[in-house]
Amino acid sequence: MRPSADSMAAYADLRRRLSAVLAEVGDERGVTTPVPACPGWSVTDLTAHVYGVARDVSDGNVAGAGSDAWTASQVERFAPMGLSGLVAAWNELGPGFEQVAGGFPDAIAAQITFDSGAHEQDLRGALDRPGARDAASVQIGVEFIGVSLGRLAEERGLPGVEFITPDLTLVVGPGPERVRLRADTFTLGRALTGRRSTAQLAALPWEGDPTPYLAVFDESPIRPPADDLVE
Repeated sequence: MRPSADSMAAYADLRRRLSAVLAEVGDERGVTTPVPACPGWSVTDLTAHVYGVARDVSDGNVAGAGSDAWTASQVERFAPMGLSGLVAAWNELGPGFEQVAGGFPDAIAAQITFDSGAHEQDLRGALDRPGARDAASVQIGVEFIGVSLGRLAEERGLPGVEFITPDLTLVVGPGPERVRLRADTFTLGRALTGRRSTAQLAALPWEGDPTPYLAVFDESPIRPPADDLVE
């Protein structure tokens, strides 16, 4: 896991980058544009969650953090601010939040960056504005999920798996024989963060049988969607 300061530096870059994209959207389009990767949410709803994480963590409102109720509350409280208001509030809060979170345990800072990094790509997909697919935030997301998969592999006695991208090599579980997946960082990041269906996961260029891990994905909190998501 990277040092917290590095994760939050990637988060700061993400905030500035995504704010520039969202600033061009406008309040009306933000409300009316759905996010296919987050069914039931509009661009404004998802931005309210991204801002709400920083707001709630800053305020110490972390009871039930990560739960459906916690995120739903963020949408309910902050979406009425409108997209432009959310972007302004996020950029006002951001520098102080990033400085404080840079002192958090490494795993917590990585989780914050992982979540927001995944949602950056969700929003870009909804707005047809692809970009930042090899950003540090995407790499941190892959690393964070890799650590979580490693724990599951150990608990369940799964065979090892090796993920290989141009940016990193991530070994999960025991060796020496491993299933391997070679892909670009964006493809791997979306596959490991619940943005690809089980059929799409199975169709990736695996070397070896990924079936045991596909079952783990289906049982994890970050479940594959029922329908294919094409970005």
